[in-house]
Amino acid sequence: MKKYFLHNGTESSGPFSFDELRAMKITKTTPVWFEGMEKWKYAGDVEELYELVAVTPPPFQVEETVVPQAPKTTSNAAFLGLSKNTFIIVIVLIVVGSTIAINIVQNIRSEELEAKNKKTELENRQFLLQQKEIEAQKKLIEEQEKAEAERTAREKKQTIIDRIAAIENEMAVTKDNLDTAKEKLAKATDFKVLRTSTEKSEELKKIKQEIVDFEQELEDLELEQNRLNLELDKIK
Repeated sequence: MKKYFLHNGTESSGPFSFDELRAMKITKTTPVWFEGMEKWKYAGDVEELYELVAVTPPPFQVEETVVPQAPKTTSNAAFLGLSKNTFIIVIVLIVVGSTIAINIVQNIRSEELEAKNKKTELENRQFLLQQKEIEAQKKLIEEQEKAEAERTAREKKQTIIDRIAAIENEMAVTKDNLDTAKEKLAKATDFKVLRTSTEKSEELKKIKQEIVDFEQELEDLELEQNRLNLELDKIK
């Protein structure tokens, strides 16, 4: 949708939509600019804005009927106390002077409008540059955050892999200790030496407790290994 900018002689405002311009009741001499125009124009010079330009009727005045009078025949006609030729010269000078004055005023306004147009274009360029810088900064931050997230994920993944490898080693050592404890239990049960039943019972109890501890340790290591494997699958 096309957007329009207006100028009040001091600063520009906008952008406005076509419907917003309709509500603002712009006039023929309202400076207007939109993307694609080289310079500012008056609203009355933009074809698509004809229907929005408020039409101002002339001042109310009733036309009076002039009754023609017979011209007076004089040998030396005078106008406002001047001779006919002098009067014509004065009128010509007034018309020429007015034309020159109007042209000067129009040139001054055109130069002012052109200067304001250049200022607006410069402001628009600066705004676009700022927007591009902001977008570039956002993109850089996103890339940095992405790189940091990937680095963190790699470190976490490597930590999990290292811990899983350590758990496997611990489990291997614990299994060896468990097998050794079971062998000790079997030997202690069958081994016959000069010892009291109380001593034998205490020894067997101690070995059985070692077996329970090793089994619990294996179970804990296995649970931790399963949990880490699940986390590793999520990272992948």
